[in-house]
Parts: sequence; structure tokens; C-alpha cells
Amino acid sequence: MGLLEQRCELNHIIGNELNLTLSVRIMGHAQEFDPRDLRRALKNGEFFPHFQPLVVLTTGKLHGFEVLARWQHPSLGLISPEIFIPMAEGNGWIGEVSSQLLRKAFEAIALHGKGLQLAFNISPLQLKDLTLPRHIRQIAEDAGFPLECATVEITESAIAEDMTAARRISADFKAMGCRIALDDFGTGYSSLYHLKSLPFDELKVDRSFVSSMTTERESRKIVAAVVGLGQSLGLKTTAEGIEAQEQTDMLVRLGCDMGQGWHYGRPAPAEQLPSLIELRQPRAVSHSADEGVGHSVICREGLPSQRLAQLQAVYDGAPVGLAFVDRNLKYININRRLAEMHGLSIEDHYGKTLAEVIPWLYPLLDAHVKEALNGKGTCDLEIREPASHGQSRRAFLVSYQPAFDEAGEVVGVSCAVKDFTARKAAEDKLRQYERLVEGLDEMVAVVDRNYRCVFANRAFLEVFGGANARIEGRSIREFVDREVLERIVLPKLDQCFGGNPVLFSMGYDLPGIGVRDLSVSYSPIEVCGEVETVACVLRDITDMKRIEFIESGWRKRMELAECAGLRIGLWDWDIRENTVVWSDESYRQWGFTRDTFSRNVGDAVPRIHPADRPFVESAIRRVMSGETEEYAAQYRVLRPDGSTCWVDARGVMMGDASQRMIGVGVDITDHMKTQNLTSHSASDFY
Repeated sequence: MGLLEQRCELNHIIGNELNLTLSVRIMGHAQEFDPRDLRRALKNGEFFPHFQPLVVLTTGKLHGFEVLARWQHPSLGLISPEIFIPMAEGNGWIGEVSSQLLRKAFEAIALHGKGLQLAFNISPLQLKDLTLPRHIRQIAEDAGFPLECATVEITESAIAEDMTAARRISADFKAMGCRIALDDFGTGYSSLYHLKSLPFDELKVDRSFVSSMTTERESRKIVAAVVGLGQSLGLKTTAEGIEAQEQTDMLVRLGCDMGQGWHYGRPAPAEQLPSLIELRQPRAVSHSADEGVGHSVICREGLPSQRLAQLQAVYDGAPVGLAFVDRNLKYININRRLAEMHGLSIEDHYGKTLAEVIPWLYPLLDAHVKEALNGKGTCDLEIREPASHGQSRRAFLVSYQPAFDEAGEVVGVSCAVKDFTARKAAEDKLRQYERLVEGLDEMVAVVDRNYRCVFANRAFLEVFGGANARIEGRSIREFVDREVLERIVLPKLDQCFGGNPVLFSMGYDLPGIGVRDLSVSYSPIEVCGEVETVACVLRDITDMKRIEFIESGWRKRMELAECAGLRIGLWDWDIRENTVVWSDESYRQWGFTRDTFSRNVGDAVPRIHPADRPFVESAIRRVMSGETEEYAAQYRVLRPDGSTCWVDARGVMMGDASQRMIGVGVDITDHMKTQNLTSHSASDFY
């Protein structure tokens, strides 16, 4: 409300009566004013402006002032406009009163507040005077005030009296560079037709709604509607009567642009303008508007209409399912991704509740949704479809967050849903893999794209864990030799992250063990079609390579033996189980068949000649104790048919933890007979 602040409009004007008197009670005493008082006041210049600050709500920065009318009576003191304005209107002198006030206001702002906006109100009676714009332009030119800094405030009731005149006068003001504001919107003859018919730049929200908006939901919704209407029409909005920071915070959340009221300063005379402008520091909006009602802070520069457009864009492009339900849990908004998860169209959701759309899932969600309605959100809740809903049993990650209005009341629930069935299946497989490899002798670890170890089995931890009980979550850079890491490991891992399995061998100095030969395999692990981790398997093949070296010697011996017509049998002795596996030649050498031999070594030992048995046992002990790597013994086997077979046996322990010895047995019976004959012949000769 402006120049005619708190105006008491006459309910009736009797004819063209120019001698209207007004009886009022001032300071407890009855006082009657007549036209002569008004004429005298005009002549003596007793009408003067007060200036109320207009501020930008988001920053508290001074934007300008609104002109408020005051009458300094010589004997009665300061008289409120609600007393003298109706009399001035009734007696036809409102134009002169306005001219005197505006002249003083323009001069004061031109002198002290260059560049600041000045808002003033015009009377409904003045809105019928087509010469008004030219008259105000002349006053502004005389005072040196630019009309580009002026805002003319018009009430809805004034427009309703003569729309044609109002349209012409408004157009003239706009042509002069003035801004036009619709004052006290919502309190008079509210009509959207007025907004369409006149070139308004600004809407002013009446103090009656602002003062009660923090306590009355209806007032709050009216203010929100007025601000939203202004934004949709591209109009600035100004709230009147702000008396507390809480109101400012709420208005900012609604997107209101400017405000005025005692919270920002009481109306002051022109003499106080310099100090008022100098001392008026920007008052930042408190964070209480955002605290306690969510987990994010909204940028205050964006209009709600822009935020709505952004929200819709987020809904349309989000990689997850999104929806908003009201307090009755009915769908208000939903994106296509979530609708497809439900197997319905978007339109089929509207007007229906969660329980109606997803009855098979709702019992699992009910408690969490109701918690959100009570202001407590739920994040990253894992749920799986009941078995009764099909064999697929999809898995979902859901979040329910309360949506608060500007007063902190919950108006609905924001829902976010991620179908992570494929990821869950991959995680299940990974857990199965972890259980499978936990007891293996091979060193197994799983590494993610950031080269962090996300899993390591017992064997890996024993070698690389050191003093740390666990290495999950640590970068492999922390426990892998830097030179080997940069030269071999990382390039091979990157190759595997590209989807290609990798197999290679290398020598590596294992902590606490020494240099060992390792066989390394990298296998890509895909989650939802993307390689997210790599399974690394390290095998210590040092002993195997040693065995291969020894076996190469055996192969040479076997080749030589075969060339000499010798027959070779193969055997594999499981020391822990004390069982042996023979080749056909070994069965022949021992005089057994597969049907007559139990594979128990204890059944074969008695067949060794008693004289040779100590030598065999001694050779085995030397290998088991580590004194020698290769088992070697020659002994006689007493067959069931009474014949004897000489065997030259060679063997070696396997390098793993299996407690197995493998080897060969060569039938050297003919060789020993020849040797004996030669020995006898020689003795006979000598």
C-alpha cells in the first residue's frame, strides 16, 4: 500500500458535495476536520512524504523506497493518512495533496538516492484524470527525478471503476518509462482480466496475507499462488508488511522478489534518507529456510517455474525411477522409467495409490512410506519382489524422502527406485566366488577400476596383508612393488578392464618368502554389462618349474631306457591317504591286476624284498625331510607267482600342499641278471 496507505475509502459520495466534513477521534479527543483545514494544510505545505525501504529479499540489498503520505498538523501533530485521505478524496483535493507529496519525494530521492526506485500510489479518483501522467512528468522534470526509476501503484478497485481510463493512463505511464504495479492483489475486485488488460510489471502481495502466512496455511497458499501467478506472467512480486525473518525466509522459498515492512525499516522522513541509505546494509537471508526440511540447499536465484522445469527435465532424463505421491499416497508425478518397472503407462498411475499400483510390493514399503509422511526419510532400502510375484524376483534399491512446503509441513513423498536385479545377481555371484576361493591355496584378490582391493582370500592376505588384518579398500599401490606395478601390473589390469582375460608369468619378491615364480591370471567381472572389477589369481609355480626341470631329466632317462628296450611304469602316491595310482606297467612289475590290488600302499610294501626294504624306507625319509629333492631306490619285488622283478624307482614331491609324490619305475630285471652273470663269469675267470 502506497501513497494512500491504509486508505478508508468512502462507501458513498453525496452528489458533488465539496464541503464534506470528517469527524475523528485523535488522542482520545473528538476532532472535526473541514475543507478549510485541508486548504490551509496545502497552503502551508503540511503534507510530506515518509519513505519505507524496499529490499531485494534474497540479498537484503536496498532497492528503493515507497512513498507514504503524512500530515504534520500544527496543533494535533502527525495525522495518519487513513484520516485525511478520505477527506481529500471526498472534497476533490486529492490531486493537490498527491502533487505536494510527490514533489517533495522526487526532490529528496534526486538529492540523496540517485538510482534507487521510488514507488507511489495513485487514487482511484486520479485514475479518471487523463492528464495525470503529463502532470506527474512535469513534477519529476522540475525535481530532476528520472521516471525510469518510478513505479506507479494502482489498486484493483481503482481499475474496476473505469477500465478504459485506467488502460489509457497506464499506457501513458509506460511510455514515460514508469513501471506499473498492481497493489493489494487479492483483496479487492481480483480478476485475471485486470492482469491481461493492463501492462503491469509488478504484483504486490497484501500485508494481510503476509502477516499470517507463517501461522495460517490458507494465507500461505494464497501468497504462494500470487507469487506463482506473477512468475508465470513474468511479473516481479513484492510482499508488504514483513515483520519477521521467518516471513522473509518463507517468501524467498516461494520465489518472491522484493519486500517491505518493519523488519527492514519503519517509514522515515526525507531528512533521514542519507543515514537510512548509508546504514542500510544487505541483510542475508538466514539458512533456516532450508534447514530441517531436506538435504539440499536450493539456489534462490532460480524462479519456481524454472525449478519446476528443471525438475521435469530431471524426471525425464533420470537413470532411475522417480515419482511423487501426495499425503494420500496418490501419484502426482512419475517418470517413464518407473512406469515401465511397474508395467503400466504413466497415465495409468494418476489418481491411484501406491497400494493400488504395486500391491505385491506395498506391504514391504508401507512402514517406510509412512515414516516419510512423518518427516523421516529412508535411503537405499533394498527390497526384493515376493516369490509369489514371479520367478524373476526383481531386486530394487528405493529411497523415500519427505517433501516439505515453505512452512516445513510434509506435503508428500518423493520416491526414487533403482532396479538393480542384475547388480544383485552379480553381487550374489561374487559372494559365491568369494566362498569358493576362500580356502584355495592360490592367492586370489578382486580389484576395482580405482585399483582398490575389494576382496582378498586367506592365501592372499597371508602373503600381502602383513601386519594388517584386512586389505580390502586399500589401493594395490600400497602393497605391490612400484616398479612391477607400473611396468607390468597396471597395464595388464587396464587390458583386462577392456574386457580381455590376461594370463602371464613373472618373478616377484613375495614379502617374507623371497623371489618366486608366479603364474598370474586376470579375469574381467561384468556387472550390468560393464567390467567393474577384475579377479586376480596368483599361483606360485616355483616348485612346479623345479619339478618340470626334474621331469625333463626323467624324460631323458625314459627315452634312453626305451631305446634300451626297458619298460617304464608310472606311479602317483598320495602320502596323506597312503594310496597309490599305477600305470599298467607298474601293475605288471608288482604282479597285481586292477582287480586284485586295493591301491593301499600297505598292501604293496610286503612285496618288497626284506633285504631291500630298509633302503627304500631310507630313501623316502630323505625326501620327506627335505634332505634331498629326488627319491631314488632299487629294489626287488616278490610277485605272487614266485617270480622276482627288479625295479629302479625315481620320484619327487609335488610342490603344493597335496602331500603327493610322483615318479617312475623301470623294470631292470634283465639288466640285473646280466650284471650278475657278468659278475660270476669274472669271478670264475679269476
